[in-house]
Amino acid sequence: MTRGDEMTEKKKLREQMAVHRVHNPYAQPTPIQMREPSGKARGNMEQVRPKRIAREQELEARVLHRTVTVPEADPSQAWNTFAQRQEEMRRSRVRPKSYVTPKPIARTYAKTGTYATGGRIRAVQRSLAQQHSAQHSAPHGSPIPIRSGRKSWLRRFWLRLLSLFAIVAVLILGLTLVFRSNAFRITQVNVVGTHNSVLIDSIQRMGMQGQNIFLVNVEGMMERIDANPLVASTTLSKDWPNQLTVTVAERVPVLLLQTQHGTYTVDSQGVVIASVNAATTGASNLMTVIDAQNTGKGAKTQAIQPGMHLNAADIAFASSIFQQLPRMTGINTFTLRYQSASNGAGVFVVQSTQGWQAYLGGTNDANSLDNRLIELQQILQLAQQQQLTLATVDVRYGLYPVYTLKS
Repeated sequence: MTRGDEMTEKKKLREQMAVHRVHNPYAQPTPIQMREPSGKARGNMEQVRPKRIAREQELEARVLHRTVTVPEADPSQAWNTFAQRQEEMRRSRVRPKSYVTPKPIARTYAKTGTYATGGRIRAVQRSLAQQHSAQHSAPHGSPIPIRSGRKSWLRRFWLRLLSLFAIVAVLILGLTLVFRSNAFRITQVNVVGTHNSVLIDSIQRMGMQGQNIFLVNVEGMMERIDANPLVASTTLSKDWPNQLTVTVAERVPVLLLQTQHGTYTVDSQGVVIASVNAATTGASNLMTVIDAQNTGKGAKTQAIQPGMHLNAADIAFASSIFQQLPRMTGINTFTLRYQSASNGAGVFVVQSTQGWQAYLGGTNDANSLDNRLIELQQILQLAQQQQLTLATVDVRYGLYPVYTLKS
């Protein structure tokens, strides 16, 4: 019997212990628990005793079952395995150690200079002539040959340097083809947004054709086109590979300005667009303002030229006169003049076909244009009722309009 068997017999596991469970509902109490019955109770016990004896006999005849639980696994087997492992470890410690000689690895051709035939090879014995030639051929006169690692580093360095030169050469060649090739030179300039042949021709002759599409100055071209008095705004886009599209918005004239040098169209922002000639379209539908400052023999002000900027408020004021005067006074035929006042401000004067003149003032007057036209309408109505011949009407002074009569 082994040591494991002895320990198993001495101390059993909890699962190996048999469990006996017997339940007796008619178990008699211990003598300590019995009491001494009284006289009346003693008589009753004598009557019940035969029945109890019969029941005890019946219980003795019954067969009681007991339940025994036994574990499925045998712990002695596990203990035996553990003991065997411990014994093997003890034997391995006592056993003498044996060393295994590693297999020799053949040296490479780069390290030795000769091919290995197999296994470890002996050092190559060189003659004195070979050593002398190696000493003079090696750098700094060293007989030690150049290592393969240094050779590979030099090889990588030169490869990287050559690759860099190749990339730079390809880039230079590509840029040369891009900037000098005729495929990227602008051959056509498309003008969109206008039907004015003069404006289209002036834009197409600005020197954009023939330039490289990569080198064309878009901002500079847009500034040159915006400098044209006929153009209000410009956008320029590139249509690859060799076309440009110019989108322009023309200035819209709102009235004509007549000076001693000629008649010019003016837009709502006060920009003088161009001079009026027979080819100007829509000029007959515009109202005319006569600039009295630039007419006459004694005129010393600056001459009006296309591209000049006039006062936008004065242009808006003149347009309002042309719209509201016929509606409020019923006068449809008149001439609007612009002249300088004694204080240097501009004054608008309405000259009717009946011979009278109405001084409406300018944009700096406190009284609104509607009030001035109402006063003019009331004075004209009063003159018609009283059959007066008006010479001048001045409504520049607010609540105190002045009129004069012809003698």
